[in-house]
Amino acid sequence: MKNLKLWSLLVFIVTLCFISCNEDEEIDPNPDASCPELSFTQEGEELLANFEGIDTLEFYAWNITGEPLGEETITENEGINNQGDNTFSLENLEPGTYNICLVSENANCTIADFCKEIIIEEDNGNDSCPDLKYTKEGEYLFADFEGIDTIEFYAWNISGESLGNEVIIENEGTDNQGDNKFSLDSLQPGIYEICLVSENVSCTFTEYCEEIVIEKDEDNCPELDFFSEGSVAVARFPGLNDVAVYEWFVNDELVETEDINQGRDNELDLRSYTPGTYNVCIKATTEDCSQGVEFCDSVVVREGDGNGGGDACPQVSFVEEGTTLIANFPGINDVTVYEWFVDGQLVEIEDNRTQDRDDILDISSFGFGTFNVCIKAETVDCPQGIEYCSEITISEPEPVDCSVFDVEYVIISEREFMDARTIRLNMDKSTVFWSINGVDLPQTIFTQIQILNLNDHISEPGTYEVCYRGVSRSCGNLEKCVTINFQGL
Repeated sequence: MKNLKLWSLLVFIVTLCFISCNEDEEIDPNPDASCPELSFTQEGEELLANFEGIDTLEFYAWNITGEPLGEETITENEGINNQGDNTFSLENLEPGTYNICLVSENANCTIADFCKEIIIEEDNGNDSCPDLKYTKEGEYLFADFEGIDTIEFYAWNISGESLGNEVIIENEGTDNQGDNKFSLDSLQPGIYEICLVSENVSCTFTEYCEEIVIEKDEDNCPELDFFSEGSVAVARFPGLNDVAVYEWFVNDELVETEDINQGRDNELDLRSYTPGTYNVCIKATTEDCSQGVEFCDSVVVREGDGNGGGDACPQVSFVEEGTTLIANFPGINDVTVYEWFVDGQLVEIEDNRTQDRDDILDISSFGFGTFNVCIKAETVDCPQGIEYCSEITISEPEPVDCSVFDVEYVIISEREFMDARTIRLNMDKSTVFWSINGVDLPQTIFTQIQILNLNDHISEPGTYEVCYRGVSRSCGNLEKCVTINFQGL
């Protein structure tokens, strides 16, 4: 009987434990029911986590994958245990398509996630460039583009033949307390290219240029002019009879003086000259124009203009388009063969009977300088031949001042940057590298420009050596290192 009571007590204890275990399972049958409902939104180049309960969630993280990252996954922890800012910046991602997720887990949540596909578009680097512009009023150029009162930096760049290799630079913008205008008073007479240029963190480079002509102070000088009728040059300009004496020059040689007291005819006859092109000028000095004034133009003397030619000769000629000369005259297709000469040397034969006739001569390979170019032709009706010649000048490209290259540490709006001064140096972006303490930064669209955002690459204040290097198509290899005191603003 005693054993039976003991056995009954044991059965009761086992049953009680079984019931207790079943009650424990019913307390939390689904641990993932406590997972947060994660979500985020995009604002420009920033993703913002904004789900309910974010202020009390101990841990969640951003997980970024995508083809531009290869096998890499970017992870950024957030939540009150990580003191995160609940945002993720897209600024440093290469263009491409990414799967971006918020993920979370805790004791009551195996895993929760919220994902979106985000596309990063190709950035041309100039989306935030100002639309520069200026206008001329009297002796001043006034910058008058939209946003001028807030732009931190822009500059006037003035170049021209009268300045030689010099470039005048005048800085403007809120950082330079400029007056937004440029005075033309100090410029000598001539033709200038005057540009507004600007660059900033979000604008690689932009410019607005115009060709500005500074006239000579010749208000009292006569406006000389002449026109040609065949091989005869005829002077005709306002106030011709008020100019008592003027002179004719051919290829800089004085050939005739027109004096109102000696029955002048105001004409210069070049029919006795051999066929060709001549630089003809008229020059005059008057009481009101003591410095003198001149007007020059080309006069073409052709076969048949009284120099032994015939009317049946083709009127050969060509036009100039840079270093390309294009034969262009009436009946060109009826001239079976003609020849190109440069400084008296035969350089090309154009023949209708061959397949390579293009009526074009490219003289770019002749280098820089002035060349006498002629086309000559003989036909059945023009056995003595005819030619047309012109002086062609190939100018050297404007030299680039490579000494402007520099690397500077700058602070703008409480952010720290390095600025490589490479405007106009024609950098090959594929060769541009920034390095910090001897370690090259990976090449991205954000590191292949002249401005480096240090806050993206340095996390702790301290002393760092930052270097820039790249290849300029105008100046060759460029490199400079600067030791900076990064403040971590």
